Amino acid sequence: MKMQKKSISLLDMVEEYAASETLNLPVFPKVAQELYEKMADENSSINDIAAIITKDQTLAGQMLKLANSAFFAGLNRVRTIRESIMRLGVNQVYNCLVAGSQKEYYLSHDPFISRYLLVLWKHALATGKGSQWLLRKTGYPELADEGFLSGLFHDIGKLLLLRVLETIRAENQDFEISEPFVLEILDSMHVEQGYALMNEWSIPEIYCNVAKHHHDEEFDSADSLLMVVRIADQVCAKTGLSLRPDPTLVTATLPEVHAMSIKEIVLAELEVVIEDALEAEL
Repeated sequence: MKMQKKSISLLDMVEEYAASETLNLPVFPKVAQELYEKMADENSSINDIAAIITKDQTLAGQMLKLANSAFFAGLNRVRTIRESIMRLGVNQVYNCLVAGSQKEYYLSHDPFISRYLLVLWKHALATGKGSQWLLRKTGYPELADEGFLSGLFHDIGKLLLLRVLETIRAENQDFEISEPFVLEILDSMHVEQGYALMNEWSIPEIYCNVAKHHHDEEFDSADSLLMVVRIADQVCAKTGLSLRPDPTLVTATLPEVHAMSIKEIVLAELEVVIEDALEAEL
Protein backbone atom coordinates (compact mmCIF):
# COMPACT_ATOMS: atom_id res chain seq x y z
CA MET A 1 0.00 0.00 0.00
CA LYS A 2 2.88 2.36 0.77
CA MET A 3 4.39 1.70 -2.65
CA GLN A 4 1.09 2.63 -4.27
CA LYS A 5 1.04 5.97 -2.42
CA LYS A 6 4.65 6.58 -3.42
CA SER A 7 3.84 5.90 -7.09
CA ILE A 8 0.85 8.22 -7.00
CA SER A 9 2.87 11.02 -5.40
CA LEU A 10 5.64 10.54 -7.95
CA LEU A 11 3.18 10.72 -10.83
CA ASP A 12 1.70 13.91 -9.41
CA MET A 13 5.20 15.31 -9.01
CA VAL A 14 6.12 14.54 -12.63
CA GLU A 15 2.95 16.18 -13.90
CA GLU A 16 3.57 19.24 -11.74
CA TYR A 17 7.17 19.63 -12.90
CA ALA A 18 6.26 19.06 -16.56
CA ALA A 19 3.67 21.86 -16.36
CA SER A 20 6.00 24.19 -14.45
CA GLU A 21 7.17 27.32 -16.23
CA THR A 22 10.35 27.23 -14.15
CA LEU A 23 11.50 23.89 -15.61
CA ASN A 24 14.68 24.30 -17.65
CA LEU A 25 13.33 22.99 -20.95
CA PRO A 26 15.35 22.41 -24.09
CA VAL A 27 15.03 25.36 -26.47
CA PHE A 28 14.69 24.96 -30.22
CA PRO A 29 17.75 26.69 -31.71
CA LYS A 30 17.08 30.19 -33.02
CA VAL A 31 19.28 29.62 -36.06
CA ALA A 32 17.07 26.64 -37.05
CA GLN A 33 13.97 28.83 -36.88
CA GLU A 34 15.66 31.50 -39.00
CA LEU A 35 16.79 28.93 -41.53
CA TYR A 36 13.32 27.37 -41.77
CA GLU A 37 11.78 30.78 -42.42
CA LYS A 38 14.31 31.49 -45.17
CA MET A 39 13.64 28.09 -46.74
CA ALA A 40 9.93 28.89 -46.83
CA ASP A 41 10.57 32.28 -48.46
CA GLU A 42 10.54 31.94 -52.25
CA ASN A 43 12.63 35.10 -52.54
CA SER A 44 15.49 33.70 -50.46
CA SER A 45 18.76 32.90 -52.17
CA ILE A 46 21.57 30.51 -51.32
CA ASN A 47 23.56 33.52 -50.15
CA ASP A 48 20.80 34.39 -47.66
CA ILE A 49 20.86 30.87 -46.26
CA ALA A 50 24.66 30.79 -46.17
CA ALA A 51 24.65 34.03 -44.19
CA ILE A 52 22.51 32.42 -41.46
CA ILE A 53 24.70 29.33 -41.24
CA THR A 54 27.91 31.34 -41.15
CA LYS A 55 26.71 33.03 -37.93
CA ASP A 56 26.99 29.66 -36.16
CA GLN A 57 30.60 28.48 -36.21
CA THR A 58 29.74 24.95 -35.06
CA LEU A 59 27.11 24.54 -37.76
CA ALA A 60 29.39 25.98 -40.44
CA GLY A 61 32.07 23.46 -39.47
CA GLN A 62 29.57 20.59 -39.61
CA MET A 63 28.43 21.61 -43.08
CA LEU A 64 31.96 21.73 -44.46
CA LYS A 65 32.82 18.39 -42.82
CA LEU A 66 29.74 16.67 -44.23
CA ALA A 67 30.14 18.15 -47.71
CA ASN A 68 33.74 16.85 -47.81
CA SER A 69 32.93 13.48 -46.18
CA ALA A 70 33.63 10.04 -47.62
CA PHE A 71 30.04 9.88 -48.90
CA PHE A 72 30.97 12.50 -51.49
CA ALA A 73 34.39 11.00 -52.19
CA GLY A 74 35.73 11.78 -55.65
CA LEU A 75 34.11 15.20 -55.82
CA ASN A 76 36.12 18.40 -55.62
CA ARG A 77 36.73 19.66 -52.10
CA VAL A 78 34.39 22.46 -51.08
CA ARG A 79 35.78 25.43 -49.15
CA THR A 80 32.79 27.69 -48.56
CA ILE A 81 29.37 27.39 -46.93
CA ARG A 82 27.73 28.37 -50.21
CA GLU A 83 29.44 25.45 -51.97
CA SER A 84 28.39 23.13 -49.14
CA ILE A 85 24.75 24.15 -49.52
CA MET A 86 24.87 23.60 -53.28
CA ARG A 87 26.35 20.13 -52.78
CA LEU A 88 24.17 18.97 -49.89
CA GLY A 89 20.91 20.75 -50.65
CA VAL A 90 19.08 23.10 -48.31
CA ASN A 91 16.89 20.40 -46.76
CA GLN A 92 19.88 18.23 -45.87
CA VAL A 93 21.58 21.25 -44.31
CA TYR A 94 18.50 21.96 -42.22
CA ASN A 95 18.21 18.34 -41.12
CA CYS A 96 21.86 18.30 -40.04
CA LEU A 97 21.40 21.54 -38.13
CA VAL A 98 18.38 20.27 -36.20
CA ALA A 99 19.90 16.85 -35.48
CA GLY A 100 23.18 18.39 -34.37
CA SER A 101 21.43 20.83 -32.05
CA GLN A 102 19.25 18.10 -30.55
CA LYS A 103 22.11 15.78 -29.62
CA GLU A 104 23.33 17.97 -26.76
CA TYR A 105 19.93 17.73 -25.06
CA TYR A 106 20.42 13.99 -24.62
CA LEU A 107 23.37 14.38 -22.25
CA SER A 108 23.14 14.29 -18.44
CA HIS A 109 25.46 14.24 -15.45
CA ASP A 110 23.02 11.88 -13.71
CA PRO A 111 24.20 8.33 -14.58
CA PHE A 112 20.71 6.87 -14.05
CA ILE A 113 19.06 9.35 -16.44
CA SER A 114 22.02 9.38 -18.82
CA ARG A 115 21.63 5.73 -19.82
CA TYR A 116 18.00 6.34 -20.83
CA LEU A 117 18.92 9.48 -22.75
CA LEU A 118 21.66 7.66 -24.66
CA VAL A 119 19.28 4.95 -25.86
CA LEU A 120 16.60 7.54 -26.62
CA TRP A 121 19.00 9.57 -28.77
CA LYS A 122 20.05 6.50 -30.73
CA HIS A 123 16.39 5.57 -31.19
CA ALA A 124 15.43 9.05 -32.39
CA LEU A 125 18.29 9.29 -34.88
CA ALA A 126 17.79 5.74 -36.18
CA THR A 127 14.03 6.27 -36.56
CA GLY A 128 14.69 9.47 -38.48
CA LYS A 129 17.19 7.89 -40.84
CA GLY A 130 15.08 4.77 -41.24
CA SER A 131 11.98 6.82 -42.06
CA GLN A 132 13.91 8.89 -44.57
CA TRP A 133 15.23 5.78 -46.32
CA LEU A 134 11.86 4.00 -46.32
CA LEU A 135 10.06 6.95 -47.90
CA ARG A 136 12.55 6.99 -50.74
CA LYS A 137 12.37 3.21 -51.10
CA THR A 138 8.56 3.12 -51.24
CA GLY A 139 8.13 5.90 -53.80
CA TYR A 140 7.79 9.03 -51.67
CA PRO A 141 11.14 10.80 -52.15
CA GLU A 142 9.45 14.20 -51.84
CA LEU A 143 8.67 13.33 -48.18
CA ALA A 144 12.09 11.92 -47.31
CA ASP A 145 13.46 15.02 -45.59
CA GLU A 146 10.24 15.47 -43.62
CA GLY A 147 10.54 11.79 -42.71
CA PHE A 148 13.93 12.35 -41.11
CA LEU A 149 12.71 15.16 -38.84
CA SER A 150 9.44 13.39 -38.06
CA GLY A 151 11.39 10.37 -36.86
CA LEU A 152 13.85 12.53 -34.94
CA PHE A 153 11.06 14.33 -33.08
CA HIS A 154 8.46 11.57 -32.63
CA ASP A 155 9.53 10.70 -29.06
CA ILE A 156 10.57 14.21 -27.98
CA GLY A 157 8.13 13.95 -25.08
CA LYS A 158 10.34 11.25 -23.54
CA LEU A 159 13.26 13.68 -23.59
CA LEU A 160 11.17 16.24 -21.71
CA LEU A 161 10.00 13.68 -19.15
CA LEU A 162 13.52 12.39 -18.54
CA ARG A 163 14.58 15.99 -17.91
CA VAL A 164 11.72 16.27 -15.42
CA LEU A 165 12.88 13.10 -13.65
CA GLU A 166 16.45 14.40 -13.69
CA THR A 167 15.28 17.57 -11.92
CA ILE A 168 13.28 15.61 -9.35
CA ARG A 169 16.30 13.42 -8.57
CA ALA A 170 18.58 16.45 -8.27
CA GLU A 171 16.23 18.12 -5.79
CA ASN A 172 15.48 14.89 -3.88
CA GLN A 173 18.81 13.07 -3.84
CA ASP A 174 17.65 10.35 -1.45
CA PHE A 175 14.59 9.60 -3.57
CA GLU A 176 14.88 6.43 -5.65
CA ILE A 177 12.99 6.01 -8.93
CA SER A 178 12.63 2.48 -10.28
CA GLU A 179 13.11 1.48 -13.91
CA PRO A 180 9.52 0.16 -14.25
CA PHE A 181 8.23 3.53 -13.06
CA VAL A 182 10.43 5.43 -15.52
CA LEU A 183 9.20 3.33 -18.44
CA GLU A 184 5.59 3.64 -17.27
CA ILE A 185 5.88 7.43 -17.11
CA LEU A 186 7.51 7.63 -20.53
CA ASP A 187 4.93 5.35 -22.15
CA SER A 188 1.87 7.03 -20.65
CA MET A 189 2.84 10.70 -20.88
CA HIS A 190 5.27 11.24 -23.75
CA VAL A 191 2.75 11.78 -26.56
CA GLU A 192 0.87 14.55 -24.79
CA GLN A 193 4.00 16.20 -23.43
CA GLY A 194 5.87 15.91 -26.71
CA TYR A 195 3.05 17.46 -28.72
CA ALA A 196 2.85 20.35 -26.25
CA LEU A 197 6.61 20.94 -26.35
CA MET A 198 6.72 20.93 -30.16
CA ASN A 199 3.91 23.47 -30.28
CA GLU A 200 5.82 25.60 -27.79
CA TRP A 201 8.80 25.41 -30.13
CA SER A 202 6.56 26.39 -33.08
CA ILE A 203 7.59 23.23 -34.94
CA PRO A 204 5.62 22.84 -38.22
CA GLU A 205 2.35 20.94 -37.77
CA ILE A 206 3.45 18.13 -40.11
CA TYR A 207 5.95 17.00 -37.45
CA CYS A 208 3.65 17.68 -34.50
CA ASN A 209 1.02 15.46 -36.13
CA VAL A 210 3.40 12.49 -36.19
CA ALA A 211 4.38 13.00 -32.56
CA LYS A 212 0.71 13.15 -31.59
CA HIS A 213 -0.50 10.09 -33.50
CA HIS A 214 2.43 7.66 -33.75
CA HIS A 215 0.89 5.36 -31.11
CA ASP A 216 -2.79 5.64 -32.09
CA GLU A 217 -4.54 2.29 -32.43
CA GLU A 218 -6.34 3.58 -35.51
CA PHE A 219 -4.37 5.51 -38.10
CA ASP A 220 -4.83 7.22 -41.44
CA SER A 221 -3.51 4.75 -44.03
CA ALA A 222 -3.20 7.62 -46.50
CA ASP A 223 -0.68 9.38 -44.27
CA SER A 224 2.54 7.87 -45.60
CA LEU A 225 4.74 10.04 -43.41
CA LEU A 226 3.04 8.86 -40.22
CA MET A 227 3.06 5.22 -41.29
CA VAL A 228 6.77 5.04 -42.13
CA VAL A 229 7.68 6.61 -38.79
CA ARG A 230 5.50 4.03 -37.02
CA ILE A 231 7.21 1.26 -38.99
CA ALA A 232 10.73 2.59 -38.39
CA ASP A 233 9.91 2.99 -34.70
CA GLN A 234 8.96 -0.71 -34.49
CA VAL A 235 11.94 -1.90 -36.51
CA CYS A 236 14.16 0.01 -34.07
CA ALA A 237 12.53 -1.98 -31.26
CA LYS A 238 13.27 -5.22 -33.09
CA THR A 239 16.93 -4.30 -33.63
CA GLY A 240 17.37 -3.23 -30.00
CA LEU A 241 17.53 0.52 -30.56
CA SER A 242 14.66 1.25 -28.20
CA LEU A 243 13.88 1.77 -24.53
CA ARG A 244 11.55 -1.21 -24.97
CA PRO A 245 13.45 -3.59 -27.28
CA ASP A 246 11.49 -6.48 -28.76
CA PRO A 247 13.65 -8.90 -30.81
CA THR A 248 10.67 -11.25 -31.25
CA LEU A 249 8.64 -8.64 -33.15
CA VAL A 250 7.51 -9.83 -36.60
CA THR A 251 7.47 -6.59 -38.56
CA ALA A 252 5.83 -8.19 -41.60
CA THR A 253 2.60 -8.49 -39.59
CA LEU A 254 2.38 -4.78 -38.75
CA PRO A 255 -0.83 -3.19 -40.10
CA GLU A 256 1.16 -0.25 -41.46
CA VAL A 257 3.30 -2.66 -43.49
CA HIS A 258 0.19 -4.21 -45.01
CA ALA A 259 -1.35 -0.80 -45.69
CA MET A 260 1.75 0.27 -47.63
CA SER A 261 2.26 -3.15 -49.28
CA ILE A 262 5.87 -3.29 -48.13
CA LYS A 263 7.69 -6.52 -48.96
CA GLU A 264 9.71 -8.48 -46.43
CA ILE A 265 12.94 -7.88 -48.38
CA VAL A 266 12.42 -4.13 -47.91
CA LEU A 267 11.89 -4.63 -44.19
CA ALA A 268 15.10 -6.64 -44.02
CA GLU A 269 16.93 -3.85 -45.81
CA LEU A 270 15.42 -1.33 -43.41
CA GLU A 271 16.81 -3.29 -40.47
CA VAL A 272 20.28 -3.01 -41.97
CA VAL A 273 19.81 0.71 -42.60
CA ILE A 274 18.77 1.25 -38.99
CA GLU A 275 21.56 -0.92 -37.58
CA ASP A 276 24.09 1.10 -39.63
CA ALA A 277 22.40 4.44 -38.99
CA LEU A 278 24.61 5.49 -36.11
CA GLU A 279 27.98 4.68 -37.67
CA ALA A 280 28.21 8.01 -39.51
CA GLU A 281 28.19 11.16 -37.36
CA LEU A 282 26.16 14.09 -38.64
